[in-house]
Amino acid sequence: MATSRLSLMTDAALRPENGERLQVVARTAHILRMFDAEKADLRISDVAEELRIGRTSAHRYLQSMAAEGFLHQVGDGSYRLGPLLVGLGATMLSSTRLIETAEPFLSQLAEASGETAVLGIWTGANAIALLCKEPPGRPVNMTVRIGSALLVDSAQGICFLTYLDDEATTARALRTTEHKRDSVLAGINETRKRGYSFSGTVVPGVGAIAAAVFGSTGSIVATVAIVAALETLHGPRLDVMAQSMRATAAAVSRQLGFTRQETA
Repeated sequence: MATSRLSLMTDAALRPENGERLQVVARTAHILRMFDAEKADLRISDVAEELRIGRTSAHRYLQSMAAEGFLHQVGDGSYRLGPLLVGLGATMLSSTRLIETAEPFLSQLAEASGETAVLGIWTGANAIALLCKEPPGRPVNMTVRIGSALLVDSAQGICFLTYLDDEATTARALRTTEHKRDSVLAGINETRKRGYSFSGTVVPGVGAIAAAVFGSTGSIVATVAIVAALETLHGPRLDVMAQSMRATAAAVSRQLGFTRQETA
């Protein structure tokens, strides 16, 4: 029987319906390519001249890119590469080993739980999905696209904010979802108590739980999550899945050189 997939991430905003959206992507890429070893900062005038557009349009591009983490505005009004790109660059250097280490454990978790298992990493601005494993033999599976942004109030986002334990990072992340501040902070407190995070905001009717993966230095390097129907994430089955998920995260942590005992 063919397996159907229910995608949890929409790409409607990324599908170009006209030439304007393609132009936005091209100009964004052009701006990023303006950075090199000799040019670490860009100004509005630089972008306006390079793209042959007005200063107002150039300013709009730079502000939008900064809001998404592609750029960072410094005190003198210039822009530098932002936390999203810096984080992704650093992640690419270490993600190969992480994927190779986590993949068999993630596959086992998906099969044992009968639900989709996801490995998440932090980019400096938010979490993204690095690896997704679906349970075999199910006619319908949920899937999370690799590279999809995991929001601040997702289980993975809350888990990272809990164990990064960095006030500046938390404050920066919460600024992007000010209206969710109280629920995210409450989620962080709950994660510290029970040792894993929970979120019911994936899409309507779908939630997730996540546990931290630690590296050899004792810092969080990834999250292991289970994505499932909300009705599944309650009662005795939740306890069983959470225990399996935490055991998976602990096993990956040990393989990465983490030796300290995880505390709930």
